[in-house]
Amino acid sequence: MIEIAGEIPNIAKYVFLLHFIVALVFGAFWFLLPEYWSTMTGWPVEYASGRIVGMATLMMAVGSFMAYRKTTWEQIEIFVVMELIYNILGAIGMVWNVFTMTLPVITWVLIGLLALFSILFLYVFFTAKT
Repeated sequence: MIEIAGEIPNIAKYVFLLHFIVALVFGAFWFLLPEYWSTMTGWPVEYASGRIVGMATLMMAVGSFMAYRKTTWEQIEIFVVMELIYNILGAIGMVWNVFTMTLPVITWVLIGLLALFSILFLYVFFTAKT
């Protein structure tokens, strides 16, 4: 890990709060109501997988909320790295799925959100580094 002393960049608070809200909404929906997600979006019916993805997304939402409440880089660094891994691998996985199976248009919204949060957390990481 990179050793950086001091306060976190101001934008980090907003990024964590935004990610908490988005991940809470999607995670709760996927975990509690995967059948409605499939019906509304045309997503392939995989309720068990949907609940597992929902659980992981809710876990990331909780992590974002915990990081939002912290004040130093040392306290949030692990959360930033986890968010980077989750969002970058999520975007790669979703693009991979686009090329290997037929998915609804909502897939591109999910790819866009994962890519957006990847960029935002990269920005937080490199802003804290300077």
